[in-house]
Order: sequence, then structure tokens, then C-alpha cells
Amino acid sequence: MRLDATKLPLPSSADVRPATASPAQPGSQSPAKTASIETQADIRPLDIQAALQILLAEVRASFELPAVPMSGDGSVVLDDPTQAAHAAVVMVLQAVPEGLDIAAWTAGLVRAETALQTGLQRAIDAVTVWRDVPAAVLGATQETRTLVFAVLGEETQNPIWRQPEWAALCPGLERFWRRRRAARRHLTDPDYSSEDFDVPARLD
Repeated sequence: MRLDATKLPLPSSADVRPATASPAQPGSQSPAKTASIETQADIRPLDIQAALQILLAEVRASFELPAVPMSGDGSVVLDDPTQAAHAAVVMVLQAVPEGLDIAAWTAGLVRAETALQTGLQRAIDAVTVWRDVPAAVLGATQETRTLVFAVLGEETQNPIWRQPEWAALCPGLERFWRRRRAARRHLTDPDYSSEDFDVPARLD
């Protein structure tokens, strides 16, 4: 018996749905879990602000710090490498121990430097594989890394010191530099007194 299509009941609105992909088979992974970095890099164009947010997120993750929002309330907006370098340096200063034990401080310094290098390199790698990333965007992440190591390396003639937000970091950085010099001296001179670990060097 043949059915007359003109006499079939019309489908209800609940039955009319757009076509969707077939459900995943048991045990299969979603595309979000299996996508490579290169595939994820096709999401949207990358600008300097977004690249520096990636850098900040990678460095925070390396220091095992809570993530910060990328947008909306409480988000951090980084417009240039100087701001991103400032944020990274603050993380390093906060990561080293406060105590006067030279051995403990030196171990903390090694952990902080390793976390910093790891985070910065991961950020540069992530930006590098982004699809059609402009040279200026990649350059901004690389410049940030250069600035961070320049500051921590005691390059006091860096022009960024003229900026108020960097001037506020001077006491903490000077203490960091002083302690690192003392820690390095202690490695070569076991008789170096820990009492002098946090004492400013005399100028006379």
C-alpha cells in the first residue's frame, strides 16, 4: 500500500530541528581536547594586548598563581611590553623568600628564575604558532622578555626607570639585587656571614 504524502500530518515545531553533527562515539574525544595549538591559533587575529595577556597568563601559571580574567571586571589590560615586564618583575619579587637564610633564599631564587624563564618561553611559543601573527605582536612578547631580564640583571640605566610605576619598585629591586649578590658570594665564600645578607653595602 502506498502512502499519500499529501495526507501525512505536518511535523510539529518541536520536531523541526536543524541538522547537527552525530553524537561522538563512546571513548572518543571532543575536538576541543584533541585540537593542536596550531588549530586553536586559528580562532581570531592576535593583537599586542592579547599577546601580552597570554604572556602574563603563562608566567602566572609557571608561578602557580591564580589566573586573572582576560576581559570584564578585574581584567588586566597590558598595552605595551613595559607594562607586561613590570607585572612579571613584580611576580619574581613576590616569589623569593623574605627570611634571612641564605640557602633558603638562594633555592627560592632558583625556583623563581626557572618559573620566569618557563613562562616567558611558553608565551613566546604560543604567540609564534598563532596564525598570521604580525611581526609587531611577536616582537612585543620578545621585547617583554628582554626588558624583564634587563631589569633583574641590574641594568640601572634602563630608560623605564623614569616611569613612576617602576620607580616605586626600586626599593624592592635594590633589596633583590643586594641579596642575590650576597647569595652568589656565599656560594664561593662559605665563611661569608649571613648577618650581612640583607645589609646595604657601604659606600666608603
